[in-house]
Amino acid sequence: MEEQKINKDGEAGHPAETSEQKCKRLATMRVNNALQKIKLIGNLAGPAYKYSEEEATKIIQGLKFAVEEIEAKFKKGKKKEDGFQL
Repeated sequence: MEEQKINKDGEAGHPAETSEQKCKRLATMRVNNALQKIKLIGNLAGPAYKYSEEEATKIIQGLKFAVEEIEAKFKKGKKKEDGFQL
């Protein structure tokens, strides 16, 4: 019996998986996890918690900065198309 390798995400490997399939699978899982965590951060804005306007601004700025970093990485990863288009 062949031993299955466990990846860093705690899942069994998918040996026949293409890089595109792997990207879609991991992106779905990771984005859903991130969205869940962001909702939990949003819960901190509720009446059960006390925070200053400055603290709220720092939280929002931190999240926006992280999204901007991701956007830059994806834009950098795009390949230029050959030829000219108008």
